[in-house]
Amino acid sequence: MKHEFSKTLKDLNLQLFKIVSKRHKRLGIDLTPIQGTIILTIFENSKPLCQKQMEDFVSCNKSTLSSILDIMEKKSLIKRITDEKDTRKKVLVLTENAQEMVEKIKTDKQIVEECMLQEIQDNELKIVYQTLNKMLSNLERMQ
Repeated sequence: MKHEFSKTLKDLNLQLFKIVSKRHKRLGIDLTPIQGTIILTIFENSKPLCQKQMEDFVSCNKSTLSSILDIMEKKSLIKRITDEKDTRKKVLVLTENAQEMVEKIKTDKQIVEECMLQEIQDNELKIVYQTLNKMLSNLERMQ
């Protein structure tokens, strides 16, 4: 059973990606799930985020994130503007196009999560979170 855990996580992530992608298309949202996550992350943060900070939120490397942000910029979803406090940094700002999508993305995310977690009791979910956090700590110690 322990040896199947990584595969189960991968399968869960893949299934979630497929479902969110299909739902976005049905809602007329021309975004990948990661682009939706980036939009929500920028929207929900009280302070402007730079690209380096976004890497931590979306768990991908610098070059992958840079490619995703390039695409989002071409689609007029984000802008990279110079940080007022540190001119070496570029902060990520949502365009009006992206801001118009926020409520749809948030609502759909909530629907998918509710569906995914149905029939799972709060105490079961608490154990899952605790266990996953322990696993995350174990892996972080390996770095």
